[in-house]
Amino acid sequence: MNLHPVTESSKFIQITTADSHQLRRAVKLTQPASLESCEIHEQKCPQSDIPTGSLERQLLSQQKTHVKHRFADVDRNGNTLCKFVCQAYWATQFAAVRQAYLGLNEDEEIGYLRSLSMARPWNAQGGKSGATFFKTADGRFVVKQITRTELQMFLEYAPAYFEYLSKSFFHKYDTLLVKVLGVYQIGSHNRVNGRRIMEQVVVMENLFHDRIISRAFDLKGSTRSRYARQAETLSCKAHPVLLDENFMEFTNGRPLPLRDQAKAYFNSAVLNDTLFLSLINVVDYSILVGMDEENHELVVGIIDYMRQYDIIKKMERMGKSVGMIAGQAEPTVIQPPNYRNRFQAAMERYFMMVPDKWTSFRMQQVG
Repeated sequence: MNLHPVTESSKFIQITTADSHQLRRAVKLTQPASLESCEIHEQKCPQSDIPTGSLERQLLSQQKTHVKHRFADVDRNGNTLCKFVCQAYWATQFAAVRQAYLGLNEDEEIGYLRSLSMARPWNAQGGKSGATFFKTADGRFVVKQITRTELQMFLEYAPAYFEYLSKSFFHKYDTLLVKVLGVYQIGSHNRVNGRRIMEQVVVMENLFHDRIISRAFDLKGSTRSRYARQAETLSCKAHPVLLDENFMEFTNGRPLPLRDQAKAYFNSAVLNDTLFLSLINVVDYSILVGMDEENHELVVGIIDYMRQYDIIKKMERMGKSVGMIAGQAEPTVIQPPNYRNRFQAAMERYFMMVPDKWTSFRMQQVG
């Protein structure tokens, strides 16, 4: 749907949220030097062979469906060389997530498994957790290793997560959450050398799939230790991921202008997501912002929402709070309600609404 024709001389950045599965608003955003008209593209949810009502009931099921698979490698004499185990948590609910979000039917689910079977180590830039990442060969999914504590935390609030996703999938709830599509524990026992391995991983959509990202920012709304040295990031083969202070440096301290409908969707999604994350006691999340200059698009999504505010985070905050006496910035990790408020305030500082000649007309329609 075009609200206004776009001239060839206009310079645009288009916002693309993580919600490409449903009616998605991709609103063109102006660069600071050119505040022109906008265009909205609507994309419908991919079709699944399962009726929507049945799919929603499957997603909202409270029954724990943790499925454990065991298999082994054997030699030609039938001797076991290595044993493997893979436990899929909330398997039924995550199957519904993938069907609702990716538009998969039961026959196409094998494509998801085939993608995971060809995952390669990936050097994700910008994070300080030291987590191990993999990216599938087709680029569709990212696999992140998590701790047992993070796994247990997620398993506890998983029903709330599925309920929240159902509002997005089936009731057009605005959200920017980068979707978690599966949670697994995988292990192996090499009978030859005796080595045992047990790891926990989450599978997420790759927000930058099929994108040529020239610049990316990981924004938490904090200024403490939130500056990435350009020399370090440019030395990496992957596109650099910069932080909050880099973002303010890039915009010269001014907010990035968004068109009215883009800002309205962005605000609504941030309010929804941060309230939900606060209610389930999650902190330390951030919003990933990528600039696709080839397509003139801005791609955004909230990531790293696996960690709840536990005793370790409390101790970390107490230790870092000592530095505030010496005039340092507030610690990155604070209590969930305060983290939410700071995050929301930062998004207001980082992005601003710029009206055009159609803004008043659209506001009258909404009213």
